[in-house]
Amino acid sequence: MDALVASWSAFWADAGVDSDFLDDPRDWLAEAKPADNPQKGERQPARAVAPRETAKPKIGGPRESWPQTLEDFRSWWMSAPMLDEAPATSRVAPAGKAGARLMVLVSDPAADDRAGEAGALLSGTDGRMLDAMLAAMGLTREDCYLASALPRHTPAPDWRQLHEDGLGELLRHHVALARPRLLAVFGRDTVRMIAPERFDGSAMTGSISLEGGEIPLIAGYPLGVMATRPQRKALWWQCWLGLSQTA
Repeated sequence: MDALVASWSAFWADAGVDSDFLDDPRDWLAEAKPADNPQKGERQPARAVAPRETAKPKIGGPRESWPQTLEDFRSWWMSAPMLDEAPATSRVAPAGKAGARLMVLVSDPAADDRAGEAGALLSGTDGRMLDAMLAAMGLTREDCYLASALPRHTPAPDWRQLHEDGLGELLRHHVALARPRLLAVFGRDTVRMIAPERFDGSAMTGSISLEGGEIPLIAGYPLGVMATRPQRKALWWQCWLGLSQTA
């Protein structure tokens, strides 16, 4: 029998086969299982440790670090590193005073708005559309507080991710500091961010609930869209007439 085994092994060795092979597949990356009864002093294979997932910081950082006055908020808005990753020089500051008759909130500064400390929100084409609307409403910019949901011009922002990162909470804090009598939001994604429970796909008026009480809110298409679609302007105007009489 020994001679037979030796001759069998020699045959396969001459054929170049010097290893054992199995037909059944084996997961070579599977974690080795420890022995049922490891011997004392026997070293066990190290287990792979999954990396810890670190929570992504909220936009603006911890809520307790947010400014508590509108004046401080403006300076913070132009310099806080936690707002976004772009250079602060590309940001555009909000403008106006607390308690304004109307707060105008757009999604982001327009491409033709001037940026930086010397810049002005709604200073370009969208601003001219706003001025025409304000004139028809019997208001001027001095009656308004102008703000944007994002600190700089941002083409195609990821609103879902921004919501998960806490932008809606920061916007509500901004509105609470401004304390306007009326709030006009231009942009569907922005109004959903700030008051998702008060609006559906067709509603244009509602309110935002803050610690100081309810603030009437009117939602509209972006100013650039309204400028090219008279029917959208007419619908917004009817909503404004109804809402302004109660504020």
